Formats: sequence, C-alpha cells, structure tokens
Amino acid sequence: MYYKSGLMRKARCQIPDDLVSTLYQVHDNAQFPQLTWLIDNLYESPQISPDIAKALADEMLAVERLILSLHLPFPMLPLQKLQTFFLAAANKNEVVHTVSD
Repeated sequence: MYYKSGLMRKARCQIPDDLVSTLYQVHDNAQFPQLTWLIDNLYESPQISPDIAKALADEMLAVERLILSLHLPFPMLPLQKLQTFFLAAANKNEVVHTVSD
C-alpha cells in the first residue's frame, strides 16, 4: 500500500501475513466494520479514502486495546506501523492505494 507523500515520494506499508491472521480475529465483528471491509477487499486493490483510512486507524487502535486486555499474543509492531500509516494518510488527506501481488 502507498499514499503520495510529497511531490515525488510515496509512503509505503504492507500487511504481513501474521497481522492478516490477527485481523481475521475481528472479521465480521460489528465493532470493526472498516477492518472487515479491508480484509474482504484487500486482494482486489481497493483505494482507501482519507475518511476510511482514519476509521481504519481508529479501529486498529481498538483492536490493539482489545487484544491487550485479553492478554493474547499478537504482532504489536506491525499493527502499530499500519495504524500510523493509515492515520498519516488521513491527516494528509491522501488516498491510500493498494496493490496486490
């Protein structure tokens, strides 16, 4: 995934496989509609608008808090990096472009 970060630069981020499996734990949970949408559409190369990116960042923070409260292991650093990526895109009002391999 990437968003434009300046005239010639792109900020990039990817979702590692272990994080995808973590995100599947909240799939179809009514509290996480944007994460469910992301999981369902990730491999179809969707574009993510700034408002959806902000909602994703907020939901990722809620997922982190939920998993921490349950004392379950999860890939914390990749989740935090992804949350920061979406929040930065939203704050810069940039569309996130996804590219599936």
